Amino acid sequence: MKRFFFLAALLAILMPARVSAQADLPFSMSAGVSVGVMDGAGVGLAFGVLDNLNVRVGYGVIPSFLIPEYAIDLPTWGNNPATSTALSGSIAGSGNLLVDYHPTGGSFRITAGMFLGAKDYINFFNTKALPDSYHQAGVSYYVDGDTSDMTKFYRIQSDENGIVSAAFKSASVRPFIGVGFGSAVPKNRVGMTFDLGVEYIGGMDLRTDARNRKGDLENIALTTDGVLQTIYEIRGHGAERPMSYDKYVSYVDKLRSLPVLPVARLSVFVKLF
Repeated sequence: MKRFFFLAALLAILMPARVSAQADLPFSMSAGVSVGVMDGAGVGLAFGVLDNLNVRVGYGVIPSFLIPEYAIDLPTWGNNPATSTALSGSIAGSGNLLVDYHPTGGSFRITAGMFLGAKDYINFFNTKALPDSYHQAGVSYYVDGDTSDMTKFYRIQSDENGIVSAAFKSASVRPFIGVGFGSAVPKNRVGMTFDLGVEYIGGMDLRTDARNRKGDLENIALTTDGVLQTIYEIRGHGAERPMSYDKYVSYVDKLRSLPVLPVARLSVFVKLF
């Protein structure tokens, strides 16, 4: 992320210098705000490099108050007493570096670039502390839900504050390709733009910290099958689960393996000079 802000500052410093060196090169600059899918509310700068070519830098984040909480009731299970908690999450903010090409000189454009952010892209955690037993004993987790293979056994425990967390991890640099309408460096004082495209993430792994049979702490990948098996046992249904779970597992795994995420964004830019 530091590299992104350094690049943004460098562009802001060098672009005016390039104009003074080449008076015949059109140059203009604008600032904008945006709202969109996956990158939330954002701010940015745009630089008019050529008549049909703009460069944009920006940063977007989904505010935490927009992410809901889900109440969860946990029954008595092993050494863990019945309790209630709530599940919430957060989505890491991301910077972006985009190049807009207007092939006909009009409103339509083709955009390519990249999003840059933390590897822990989507985070999950409970907002109400769990009892101490969840820190001491934790809950059992079997990779792939196979309870017969003890080499796949792990114990997931809450931290000293009673919190259990997990994160969907993806690449920190995510290439983007898309189309849009409107110029980020408007001819008038104010202009509006719309972006629609995809960012390549290469799929996501859901990971958390857990202790293996030897008691060593590992950061492990959570499989949908394994998570559902644990939930099913906690709910007091025993070790066997219905075949209908298999369809759910297949559906969730397909979503997790998607190589791209959609990006849609509406922005308003104000021309500075």
